[in-house]
Amino acid sequence: MDEEPILDSMLGWLARWLRMLGVHAIYSPSFNDESLLSINHLLITRDRELFRKRSLPTLLLETSIHEEWLSISSLILGTQLVINMDRSLCPICGSKLVKVGREAVVSKVPRSVLLRHDSFWLCTGCGKVYWVGSHHMRIGKELEIARYILSRLKASCVGNNLLIIHNN
Repeated sequence: MDEEPILDSMLGWLARWLRMLGVHAIYSPSFNDESLLSINHLLITRDRELFRKRSLPTLLLETSIHEEWLSISSLILGTQLVINMDRSLCPICGSKLVKVGREAVVSKVPRSVLLRHDSFWLCTGCGKVYWVGSHHMRIGKELEIARYILSRLKASCVGNNLLIIHNN
């Protein structure tokens, strides 16, 4: 079994967040159920029918709350709910990010961003540029909520199934 989780086409949001947390999450909006039935990876899905049909390890997310998706995935994957830019992957394509200075991104970001920031991260796959800006406060708040939810989760085995319960 490969360690990289596959996320079905309903979970693009979660794929981006897991990648920011450093998880090599495999995702495509064009994945279809037939192709996911026998793929030898942990599958994370919201599709109950796909969950029922699969005989390989599958995580079914029955909640619609994004922070709960993060918490449960973190519990299963053993991922810390903390952004570490040295470990983060590109949320868009999943490639490695490399730290670069201003001079490497002069033509790729707005001048106002260049004036406010010294450090940037460049995706080795798609070329997208990232920096720690005001959006990191929102990211931090969502991760704080996810960490709180994680602290309330309990896991136990029932037969061959892992049952995760949220204590209110």
